[in-house]
Amino acid sequence: MQDTGATVPRKKSSNELQSRFKTRKLLGVGELVGDSGNIYRSKISQLLGTNESLCIRLPRGLLLWSTTVTAYLFLSGLMHLLIPSIGRYIEFDYSLPPDDTFHIRMYGTALLAFTLIFWKIIIFNDIHPELSNLLIAYATLFLMQLLVGVYHGRCCFFHAIFRLFAVIGNLIYWLLLDNRIP
Repeated sequence: MQDTGATVPRKKSSNELQSRFKTRKLLGVGELVGDSGNIYRSKISQLLGTNESLCIRLPRGLLLWSTTVTAYLFLSGLMHLLIPSIGRYIEFDYSLPPDDTFHIRMYGTALLAFTLIFWKIIIFNDIHPELSNLLIAYATLFLMQLLVGVYHGRCCFFHAIFRLFAVIGNLIYWLLLDNRIP
């Protein structure tokens, strides 16, 4: 069988560019609405909705800060659970009688449970309110530890400064995340 010589017409480059332009305009590729430049305008995004993770800009260092604090809480909880006498000495600056480890192990268990929740929030960091709540939870935890330690006289200078630094750092990132400070 021989080809009858029918040729397929090719599009001219100007028609192809115009077609691409119309497609990009319909999809809204490259178009942003608003002065902040974080809301996409397109027919498809209007129908399907926009993905919040693409629109949110996180403060610099937030992920590193949250990961560091969560790792500290995890290691502290693990130490209190497995080696309660050493954990109590390092954390609260006094040794523990051998028969009084139940409360320290429960404290370690609670810290480990909280870190599992915090890790889950850090892994799925596209949810803005949860990150904000995580930072407030960190600040509250360290503030309450500081207040209880000072009230009972079991907080040394190093631990007090560390916890105060953690409270201030978490509050600063919370303010940056919610755009409360420019």
